[in-house]
Amino acid sequence: MVDMNAIQRVLIVKVSAMGDIIHALPVCAALKDAYPHLEISWAVEEAFVPLLEGNPCLTSLVVLPKIRGRDLRRLAFYKAYFDKIRCACGKGIDLSLDLQGLTKSAVIAFKSGAKIRLGYHWLREGAKLLEKPVPRRPQSVHIVDQYLDVAYALGASTKHVRFPFYIPEADDTAIDDLLIRSGVDPGAPYVCVNPASARAMKQWSAERFGSLMDRMYGATGRPCVLVTADVGVAAEAASHAKRPVANLAGKTTLKQLAAVLRRGTVHVCGDTGSGHLAAALGRPVVSLIGPTDPDRACPYGQRENAITQREVCGVQCDGRKCQFDRPRCMDAIQVDDVANKALSLMCQT
Repeated sequence: MVDMNAIQRVLIVKVSAMGDIIHALPVCAALKDAYPHLEISWAVEEAFVPLLEGNPCLTSLVVLPKIRGRDLRRLAFYKAYFDKIRCACGKGIDLSLDLQGLTKSAVIAFKSGAKIRLGYHWLREGAKLLEKPVPRRPQSVHIVDQYLDVAYALGASTKHVRFPFYIPEADDTAIDDLLIRSGVDPGAPYVCVNPASARAMKQWSAERFGSLMDRMYGATGRPCVLVTADVGVAAEAASHAKRPVANLAGKTTLKQLAAVLRRGTVHVCGDTGSGHLAAALGRPVVSLIGPTDPDRACPYGQRENAITQREVCGVQCDGRKCQFDRPRCMDAIQVDDVANKALSLMCQT
C-alpha cells in the first residue's frame, strides 16, 4: 500500500480518551519495530499527554486543546488550532494514521500536511472525505487488533503486541509514600478498585463495590485501594464498606495511577480507562462489562476475566444508552462472582 522506506515522518492521530489512546499504543510500537528510521509523532489532547510522555517509540507530541462547543463558534479558535498543528508538525508529515475516525481527527491529519492520509476501518462523519480507510481483517475483533490492522497493512508485524508506557522513578517513589500514608504496605499484595465510569449506566452500584471490598479485606486481611478521578463515586463506594479502605481517589496523576496499578495484584473495575491501563501494564483485570461488547472492548488479552450479563439487556440497549431506569446488565452481576474471580487471580499471581 505504501513504500515505508520512502516515509520519514508519521503522525498518529488519537486525541482522546484514556482507554482509546491505550488501545492505540501498540501501533506506534509495531511501526517503530518494523521501521526504526521513522520519526513518529502523536496528536493528543492536553489532558492525556501523560499517557504518551516518555514513550520511546515517539519522536514528538502534537499537543492540542480539547474542542468545546463554544469554540466552534469562534473563527479565532480555528486559526489558533490549525496554526498549532502546522507549527508542531514542522516540515510536514509524510503519512498520517487516523485512529480516531472522526471529522475532527481527519481535519488534524489534513492540516498536518500529510501527503498520504490513512485511517482505520471505521471512519465516521466526514472522515471518509479526507482519508482512505484500511480494511479490517476478519480475525481482528478487539479494537486493539483493529487499530493494528493499519500497522499490518503497512508491512509491520503484529504478532507480538506490546504497549510502550513509561513511569518515571519519581512517580513510583511518590506512590510508595502515598500508599504507606494510606495504610497500605507497597510490597504486599493489594487489590485496586475503580468504581467509576464515564457513563453512569456502565457503573456497578456503590453498595456492591462496598460489599466487594469487605469481602476482599476478609479474605486477604488488607484494604482495597480505591483509584479514580471521580472523588464523589469513590466516597460513596467507601461509605458502604464496613472494613478499612485506602481511598486514593483524586490524589494521583495519570503516571502515578499507572504506578499504583502496576504494583497491585489485581484490578477490579467497570468499563473504564484504568482497566485498559492495568492490562497494558501486564496486571490481571476483573472487568464488569455492561452493554458493551466485551469481545471488542474488554481489557486486552483478558476476555476470560470479563464478567458480563449482556443477555438481560433490552433490544434498545447499547454502549451509549439504556432503555431501563437502572442498567439491568450491571445489576445482574453478583458480588460473589466478582470476589471469587479476583481471589482466583490473586492466587495465580
